[in-house]
Amino acid sequence: MAVVKVPKTPKRAFDKGRRPSALLRGQIAHLVWAALPASQRNPGSLPEIDVRTEGQAAERIAELTTIVLQQSVAPADTPAPQLAPGLPAKRTATRTVKRTSRRAKRTRTRKKR
Repeated sequence: MAVVKVPKTPKRAFDKGRRPSALLRGQIAHLVWAALPASQRNPGSLPEIDVRTEGQAAERIAELTTIVLQQSVAPADTPAPQLAPGLPAKRTATRTVKRTSRRAKRTRTRKKR
């Protein structure tokens, strides 16, 4: 089997003081949704996320991952653990953006011969 060399991660890849990316914020929103009891989940809506830095995002993801993992191994009759106080009480619906493929756009813009 061939050995694949993976380059070292650059030091600038993680900065605790930098604003979190949309990907991190989305991951936190989905983890918050997964950590909520099923009766409190609303389809199509994700909670607002109040995380200002990548360091806070990393801490929040670690907390939520622990909660979700505890729920997955807990017996069904055990009450769900209470979420950390940092969770928002208000949830907002997310916008749904209709996306079309490039091929579909190209075929629509072509003139018929």
